[in-house]
Amino acid sequence: MSLLINLLFLFAAFAMSFVLYPLWIIFIYKFQIHETARHASKVGTPTMGGFVFVLVVSLLTFAFNQSRTQTLFPVFIATLAGLLGMLEDFTKVYIKSGLPGFFEYHFSFLYKMFKPSKKKNLWNSFIEFWRIVGSSGDSGIQTYQKFLIQALIGGFVSYWTYFKLGWDYLWLPLVGDVHIGLFYPIFIFVFFIAILNFVAFTDGLDGLAGGLALITFLVFWVMSSVFDYNSLSAFCATFIGALLPFLYFNVFPARVFMGNVGSYVLGATMAVLSVILHREIAFLVIGIVFIVDGMSSPLQSWSVRLTKKRLFRMAPVHHHFELLGWPETKVTLRFWLFGMIFGLLGLFIALL
Repeated sequence: MSLLINLLFLFAAFAMSFVLYPLWIIFIYKFQIHETARHASKVGTPTMGGFVFVLVVSLLTFAFNQSRTQTLFPVFIATLAGLLGMLEDFTKVYIKSGLPGFFEYHFSFLYKMFKPSKKKNLWNSFIEFWRIVGSSGDSGIQTYQKFLIQALIGGFVSYWTYFKLGWDYLWLPLVGDVHIGLFYPIFIFVFFIAILNFVAFTDGLDGLAGGLALITFLVFWVMSSVFDYNSLSAFCATFIGALLPFLYFNVFPARVFMGNVGSYVLGATMAVLSVILHREIAFLVIGIVFIVDGMSSPLQSWSVRLTKKRLFRMAPVHHHFELLGWPETKVTLRFWLFGMIFGLLGLFIALL
């Protein structure tokens, strides 16, 4: 019976998403909600496509699948991450419109508080660290500012799981639960922020992040069903149904990009599902394509900074393969294949 209910959620999400996407694409095309693209053929392609699948999953979950212990927590965290992603998307879209300058003029006291000086101190070292890790000039939000907001969300996840739920252990394959005390919230904090950003870094080719996310949610669906997390399995099925129409419009050549509103939600949701299922370690295998691709960008930045040499022709590493002469579709499909095999391997590990 639970499988039947899950499939109902999947088909309902698919239908809603498939109806809404053409309307949303027309809307964002009309108002030219697009950002700078690396390839000339992609210039003018609208962004923020992730808004629809986020909306569909939220509506169906709040209406028919509320569970305080299983679904409301990941939806709440995903909403916070989505709001940050939406803010970043808007600053990318309107970076040349004067909107960032408008905020700087009217809220100058905030900019003075966070504006770095030329003096060397701990705060400026912090800003410089995050600039090297991944700051870019295509957004009105700098990397250190994004990190501070992400840290608040990740801190809340750590606080809630450790102090409210009383969790202080990690599950290890063939070993079981290992209590690590105060190291647990620290681990969750780092784990959450890392996965959130790694998924965002991976969203760089048509269909890449969306396809890998679909594979990951399929693994979570099986895992939650086996562990009898019925509400969570229905939640994963809902996500799968909502993602399928997005992929229809996002595969090469994409009619719409996901945007940070989508990639941040995917990353936050994956991290929280791993925590709820107590399979954070297994996710390091399930999501290894996200992790490797995401880590390649800061590693490239640090390598250039320290050794003046590049590790890859271009980072994230999916662009490295493009510069080797691989067509975009070839890179995406091969990353999907690796996502499938490591997803199955991670599922095997999670069930040990």
